[in-house]
Amino acid sequence: MYIQKSREVDDAALAELEKGMDMTHKDGLLRIVQGLRRVDTGTYALRIRLAEKLGIGTIDINAMAFVGEVDGLTPKDLGKALNITTGSVTAMVDRLETKGFMVRKPNPTDRRSVLLHLSPEGTDAMQWANDHFAAAAVALLKDSSEESLTDIAEFLEGIGQRLMAAANAPEDADS
Repeated sequence: MYIQKSREVDDAALAELEKGMDMTHKDGLLRIVQGLRRVDTGTYALRIRLAEKLGIGTIDINAMAFVGEVDGLTPKDLGKALNITTGSVTAMVDRLETKGFMVRKPNPTDRRSVLLHLSPEGTDAMQWANDHFAAAAVALLKDSSEESLTDIAEFLEGIGQRLMAAANAPEDADS
């Protein structure tokens, strides 16, 4: 059901974009969409490799990525982001603290809550993945102009923002 709905969304989005496009633009758009999916798949494969290297699960790597992106995330917000229960978040953070990758600090605005931060070891671990992203980008973009790099960066940031908005949209907005 979800895969069918996803294809319907893809088809609708492509149909909207294709209005007034010539075949070259359609082919370019298709290549961009396929490329973004390959980035997603490559990111997942890299996270699996990092998880194996660190002796933790991929959900733990995803948690570290969210905490690395939003330093000071609450466990409740992390649970929402990962779609896991409060108990699962607690167990996961316990594991990551024990391994030395994450720390809990008191929440200065709510004494009943804590904020999650990557430890220096956790930051180093996530930097390993970032270094691979950077190396891939440098290899492909080393001869690009500053203007085209800015355009690419703005495009990717925009895609990321729209994907996060879609992920956080109310369920009835999908129908």
